[in-house]
Amino acid sequence: MSGKKTENVLSQAMTEIAIKGILEKKGKDITIIDLRNVEGSLFDYYVVCTGNSPSHVDAISESVDKEIKIATGIDPKRVEGMQNCMWVLLDYFDVVIHVMLEEARDFYRIEAMWKDAPQTHIENVE
Repeated sequence: MSGKKTENVLSQAMTEIAIKGILEKKGKDITIIDLRNVEGSLFDYYVVCTGNSPSHVDAISESVDKEIKIATGIDPKRVEGMQNCMWVLLDYFDVVIHVMLEEARDFYRIEAMWKDAPQTHIENVE
């Protein structure tokens, strides 16, 4: 079994839309982790970004949710972390968005857990 998934155009589009929502609120250190060819992965993409404060994490998360809802009509299957906004997870089935404070991101090191998967880093916008 190769682990290779079929091409999912919707998950690619949702990833791009999520990035638009992140950039609109000046989220930083955006990383896209491509999990499509990782055997046993339940997801196509992880999108990870950093916010400066709990209110910034909240604003980024709401922007991503709004942009995806407008473009696709899809609500997240699950949202976690809105209570304290240190790490918000938006689960859209094949795409999972992680919006984290820098301390949480440094501690959990999601990118390192998936170091064998292709990763794309997006330049910060000032």
